Amino acid sequence: MITTGKTRLRAVFIGTLLGLGACVADAMAFESPQDGVYTDRIDWGMTADMSGPASAAQAPWGHGFQTAIKAINEKGGVNGRKINVLTEDTRYDATVERVAYDKFVSQTPTLGTSGMGNSSAQTALVPLIKRNKLPVIGTYTTAKVAIDPPTPYFYGGFCGFKEMAQVGIGFFTDHLKLQSPKVALVHLDVASGKEYSSYVEAAVTARGGTVKSIPIKVVAADATPQVLEILAMKPDYVAIHGVPTTAILVIKAMKQYGIDVPAFAITYLGTPGVYENLGPDAGKNYYFVSCFSPASSDPKAAAEMAAAADKAGFGPLKDDINFVAGWVVGTTVAQAIAKVGAEPTREKLADMLNAGFTANTSGLSSELKYTAADHEGLHGLKPLNYDYSAKAFKSYGDYKDFDKYLK
Repeated sequence: MITTGKTRLRAVFIGTLLGLGACVADAMAFESPQDGVYTDRIDWGMTADMSGPASAAQAPWGHGFQTAIKAINEKGGVNGRKINVLTEDTRYDATVERVAYDKFVSQTPTLGTSGMGNSSAQTALVPLIKRNKLPVIGTYTTAKVAIDPPTPYFYGGFCGFKEMAQVGIGFFTDHLKLQSPKVALVHLDVASGKEYSSYVEAAVTARGGTVKSIPIKVVAADATPQVLEILAMKPDYVAIHGVPTTAILVIKAMKQYGIDVPAFAITYLGTPGVYENLGPDAGKNYYFVSCFSPASSDPKAAAEMAAAADKAGFGPLKDDINFVAGWVVGTTVAQAIAKVGAEPTREKLADMLNAGFTANTSGLSSELKYTAADHEGLHGLKPLNYDYSAKAFKSYGDYKDFDKYLK
């Protein structure tokens, strides 16, 4: 292990940060079942679409989260306790998400929960999160209503839609040397899609351009109607919000109709599977903006995650941005629990996060920091695409290079 100089920030931190230490004896004497805390374990909830329409993106996130927790438990857990993950497959259904949340609140109480990857469900659950005081740490998506203003007990764990729009629009407008960009936006007809559409429109309008909003269903099997609208508009570039299938359908149809302009997608759609499905001819024009780094784009930062992924049988997923995001959230949750101390409770966990908490992500993401005024956590993003010849993801600079686009 290298632990000197600048490399210290990238050092393996799970064992040292979350190891046993002097507080193990105190931990073994403390229980708070109503908070999911027992002498030998801490129950923690995780929800994700593991088998529904968004599972191509959310299942890797779930595997990343579980792989991180497994690695932590193999090194002794947190303050002598193992983290016991209670997983619920919500199938991208807001009603099922609500049932799972209620279960973690009181039926099988957990210290907190992560995931909640349905923006419509988040929007509906905000009043309950305030009232029930169950920490939701590291969400797979972050609805605006949950963080603006900050919702007590809610802490995001993914790149923000506002930042995705600002960095994507800023980068491509400058890269293509455009004065008044024409942008076509394909987005899901869900809460997050409408929210993202408003951010894209604001970013394009600020540069004197025009945007056409083109909705698509999450279960769509064909994007021809949407691409015909793109064809009629003749945009300078295309923005995409959705699930991996959305990106594949849109980019392939654009190729079919001879639309040879760049397209950038939201972070969730930056997966090896999308690029493999597209192939080099169509994939060369496909980019995404992200606050996370795929393993091949920064092998040093990803060394520990990659080793754990290989060991857990998820080696092919270590270049999947969603797996990386799940890993980052898993390690963040463990670090937060560790910082609370030997007697963790829901209230203490939220109080600690509100007082100010910065996670060590080993360089796998931009800075992840919570304060009383900021529950989003992640802000910095960068554009990436895939180098088919090198079989690796390529970053167009570092996170801080694109802070100039953030407003």
